[in-house]
Amino acid sequence: MTDEKNYRYDDELTGSRNAPHYEPGMPMKDRIRLVHRLNYSKEEVIKHTANKAVAEMVEHMDRAGISNTFDRFLQQHPQCGYGLTGACCAFCSYGPCRVTEKAPLSVCGKDVDLIVAGNALRRLASGMAAHGAHAREVFIALKAAGEGTAPIPVRCPEKALAVARTLGFDIEEKSVEQLCVEIADRFIDDLQRSLPKRHDTIFSLAQKERSSLWEKLGVIPISAYHECFEVNNLTSHGTDSDFESHMQAFMRAVVAYAMTTVVSTSLATDIVYGLPQRSKLNVNLGSIQQEGCINIGINGHAPMVAFAICDIVGTPKIMEKVKAAGAGDIKLYGMCCTGGEFVERDLGIPLVAMASSAEMAVATGAFEAIVVDQQDVLPGMMPVARRFHTKVITTSPSGRKEGAIVLELDYYLKNLDKIYELAEQILDIAIDNYRNRDVQKVHIPDIRAKVELGFSVEEVARLFDGSMPEKKIHGLARLLREGKLRGVVNFGSCGNVRGAVFERNQVIIARQLIKNDVLVTAHGCSGMGLLFAGLAHPDASKLCGPGLREVVESLDIPPALHVGACTDSTRASQIMAYTANAAGQANPAMPFAMVAADPAAEKTMGARFAFVMNGIETYSCVQDNTLASDRFIDYVSNRMRCMVGAALNWNPDPYRTAEDILRMLDAKRSALGWPVRDYLIGTREEIEDRIPDTVEIGKSFCKNN
Repeated sequence: MTDEKNYRYDDELTGSRNAPHYEPGMPMKDRIRLVHRLNYSKEEVIKHTANKAVAEMVEHMDRAGISNTFDRFLQQHPQCGYGLTGACCAFCSYGPCRVTEKAPLSVCGKDVDLIVAGNALRRLASGMAAHGAHAREVFIALKAAGEGTAPIPVRCPEKALAVARTLGFDIEEKSVEQLCVEIADRFIDDLQRSLPKRHDTIFSLAQKERSSLWEKLGVIPISAYHECFEVNNLTSHGTDSDFESHMQAFMRAVVAYAMTTVVSTSLATDIVYGLPQRSKLNVNLGSIQQEGCINIGINGHAPMVAFAICDIVGTPKIMEKVKAAGAGDIKLYGMCCTGGEFVERDLGIPLVAMASSAEMAVATGAFEAIVVDQQDVLPGMMPVARRFHTKVITTSPSGRKEGAIVLELDYYLKNLDKIYELAEQILDIAIDNYRNRDVQKVHIPDIRAKVELGFSVEEVARLFDGSMPEKKIHGLARLLREGKLRGVVNFGSCGNVRGAVFERNQVIIARQLIKNDVLVTAHGCSGMGLLFAGLAHPDASKLCGPGLREVVESLDIPPALHVGACTDSTRASQIMAYTANAAGQANPAMPFAMVAADPAAEKTMGARFAFVMNGIETYSCVQDNTLASDRFIDYVSNRMRCMVGAALNWNPDPYRTAEDILRMLDAKRSALGWPVRDYLIGTREEIEDRIPDTVEIGKSFCKNN
């Protein structure tokens, strides 16, 4: 965590902040100074963001007098330094209390370490509840599909059979539908129970080395629901005041998050909605059709209504209504993680925005409707939509927006059997609204990127000589052992507007890594940043080092393999685990890493530490609100490495972060006796100023098929 290393290249933008480097024992005023100095102005975002479509829309919204996330961020300055560093506790009405050198204890007697740990725990629990709500919906969809109580098809029966075998079910003389019900019941039980029992999902789906280690450490959870319950109990007024106990609860909640609200969710989603399928399309705002097309954005995480809309949007009945409205076509566009689910499944639905840039998509004025459910749908979307004809329609009782049209699955899911009728009502609103579009207000940046998608674990195994029954990917292990590939690094998490220039850090790090023969996987909003930067297309091979270039060109694949939405980190972790299995090594020994460059949402707390708990070193450029506690930072950055074989690393400089990762990968390779060669660090001119031609800027419109 200190600045003892010599780096080959320093980021000019980060360096221009003159922020102090973190050191244990530094005064609180310097910690606050550090986090304040790492913020960037709107002008710097426009100049330096890797996403030029977002830069254009920020300027367009300025001219139109429309506020966005970057404006509101500036209006918050200066943000509270005690909140930014985690030194503020507002759990009870004694407070809020902030602790300083002069006042080292809260009213109730907590020190800064306990306050920071408690804040982190509650953020983790909130993120687990969010992913848990998503998980619950998918599990209910799986059960309804199996029971036939809702018109939801099972699109991948082969995955149901594979998951049932992994869970140890007797599959003889059972239908796929029966197995779907059994799988759903297992996942639901591990999600919600309060009565302690063996956590079957963990011991069936996790690597045996990991589950045995977690059991030894005493961090096997009871259920996701219970761990959320217990985190809030443990941190409640006058309950647990032991730092070590807080951190054990933290690890226990991370394991519940990882296995119950992520791994199980991803598997169930594949069963119901199908495996990823290889496809090519365009992404980013320039993919929006400007004329003669009814445009509908789908934003959120919960898949039931979103996929129902997708199923019927091109049917003759709907197309007849489209023609009657005077349009030639109707098209869906993905935003945030629903968009990530769509683009992986060859549905012809472009991805146009991540959570923090969805307002920019609405501000194009080209959408008849934005259909939203829950999580990462920022409330700032509503005032933007009101400046246009765009209707916002909410489909989840957990994710309503004031002023939006409510057409949702009932809180008790009583109308699940009417899901396609609900989908048609939503489409009818969008079709009817087409006549209200003001073409004078439409502004679509002529910027898009070419991508190739659909990289399931099964597809990666096929490409790299893998065996799904054996859970081994022999080809990747061989390429790593031989030195053609230096390592495998996954990118996930958010795109933050604080502490970073939007979408810049992850693109810099990814480009440095592929330049040095590192194969990249990507998911979630951070993964979308790599899509928009043109790194997920085979033509990006020209940006790769010689070893990776040979691999991707021989297989005609991108150097950044997009694996889906946020919960599809499961695919990335499985690719790593199966490669480690083939190499005969545990995860911590392998040249693997996870990058969550700019974490923002509460879910990213669990997302990053899930990889840590799986023995994968994890890196961020934006600091959590934990900088006030040296003890907490030491725990997650050093002590966890001794316990689980990996830790969280933080460096605000993306160039230094990339070099830290390359050093770590080489150290792992050296310990394994695998060949190590020197790495090359690209300069700003090479990494940032040269935009790959997979990003089309100002070219003629290229329609998605």
